[in-house]
Amino acid sequence: MKKAILLAILLIPFVKVSAQNFLSWQYNDRYFSLTAGTGHTLYLGELNNKKGFQQGLSNLNLGVECRLLTRWAARAEFVYYNISGSDTYAEDSSFNKQRNLSFRSNNFEGQLGAMYYFKPYNKIYHQRRKFEPYAHVAVGVTTVNPKAQLDGKWEALRPLATEGTTYKGTAIVIPFGVGVKARINEFINLVGEVGYRYTFTDRLDDVSENYGSGLSGKALTLSNRKDEIDEVNEAAYEAMIPGAKRGEAGNDSYLLLQWKLEFYLPTHLFKGGESWFSKPSAFH
Repeated sequence: MKKAILLAILLIPFVKVSAQNFLSWQYNDRYFSLTAGTGHTLYLGELNNKKGFQQGLSNLNLGVECRLLTRWAARAEFVYYNISGSDTYAEDSSFNKQRNLSFRSNNFEGQLGAMYYFKPYNKIYHQRRKFEPYAHVAVGVTTVNPKAQLDGKWEALRPLATEGTTYKGTAIVIPFGVGVKARINEFINLVGEVGYRYTFTDRLDDVSENYGSGLSGKALTLSNRKDEIDEVNEAAYEAMIPGAKRGEAGNDSYLLLQWKLEFYLPTHLFKGGESWFSKPSAFH
């Protein structure tokens, strides 16, 4: 009997610590989360011609969020997306149909911004609401890399200066939009988000102002492609000469529809104390 009592006394600290290790995940809040996902992209520019989202999945995203206050969080996100447009989809006999331009572009976007939750944070992460709607706004940078197909090969348009004007390979972008998080379990959310991107460039599609003058070779061919189709608009055909209108005033933009998984990161992940889905100890 004495041995049993002595053994029980010796085991009390072990049992207590084990219980604390098991339950402490309920008391350690997790302020950082990692998101990753994919989605669809809508290009909005001179060569859109009322066409909708790109076919299939056309963006990948990876981000880190940090909860700051009951309604505010900071977020950094990296996005790879592709856009394209073509005058093939323009209305018959229209100016755009005769213009006969097209492009595609694979771009990278990086952004840093803020998120506002419409409902306050509900205690700690594992007791969060089943649905958390939010709005977001950020500032970022996107690459600008339009290409067009010539003789079966995709040619980069920016180095050719098809309008006789050079432009940068990057542009400032202002992302903003709304989203909602749906809780899957203690550690994971499913996130749906729509975000509009206002850009400070009219060159996402390489089309901006007027037909360039003094062009030759590939630059001339890819600048004016009216002769590659039958004449469908005589007035437009005759007007498409150097110095004449080629694009419309106003910056290009794009919209992302994204689906993500969000994983709450353990407090001591980088100290080697907890795994992502364990119930870690609060006592170190």
